[in-house]
Amino acid sequence: MKSIINYIKKKYPERPAIGVVLGSGLDAFCQKLDSQVNISYNDIPNFRKASVKGHKGEFALGKLHNQNIVCANGRFHYYEGYQYEDVAIIIDILKGLGCELIIMTNASGCVVKEWKVGDLMLINGHLDYSFIKSNNKPSIISDGWYDSDLLSKVTEIASEININLRRGIYTWTTGPSYETAAEIKEIKQLGGHAVGMSGLPEIERIHNLNMKMIGLCCLTNYASGISGVELTHSEVVEKAQNSQEAFIRILDAIIKKY
Repeated sequence: MKSIINYIKKKYPERPAIGVVLGSGLDAFCQKLDSQVNISYNDIPNFRKASVKGHKGEFALGKLHNQNIVCANGRFHYYEGYQYEDVAIIIDILKGLGCELIIMTNASGCVVKEWKVGDLMLINGHLDYSFIKSNNKPSIISDGWYDSDLLSKVTEIASEININLRRGIYTWTTGPSYETAAEIKEIKQLGGHAVGMSGLPEIERIHNLNMKMIGLCCLTNYASGISGVELTHSEVVEKAQNSQEAFIRILDAIIKKY
């Protein structure tokens, strides 16, 4: 780990205050950075390769609103064969580079029929629907995990720039197959509003490292059984790319006011 962090620091000596983890199809935000340095995961000795479509597999470092920023353009998933505790290695790297705040993003399925595909959702709690750690029915976790002041500030920022930001419970599943209609029905009954295959290992690592976090979901499709349309990963990436304007605007505004 130390050698990976040192390699990145040699390429970009400035200390980033904010780390952004970008989900599938959300990579256009990197273009906002000034004095940008790109470091491919492939070029970092002893590091992993991103293998999922929509994840470029590089760190993009630069400045935005006089803040040093590092974007992880590509993450790792449990379904790629990693041990659970190894999925969130990106967070360890961002912590080692000096980040204080992590903006964790992903592309998610929408469980609420009344919401629109393309909406953004601010995470204010989560459900672990992976059953990796327990076979018990999961319950919502929020107390002590999500900073109420940060949640209020992001909601205020969204209102100021006229973005209809949803707030809700993010549900993590292992993937890589999409959930069945019966599973989505149960997730909805448990209180979930969005569902995805990434994020929770990172959220837990951020929490354990006592870092600040803002979690944003791009709702790229209705979850199985909500609309009756068959789900594909290509659709998720396409819809995420279509929603990038609002996504970039809110990220830009958050960083400007942080």
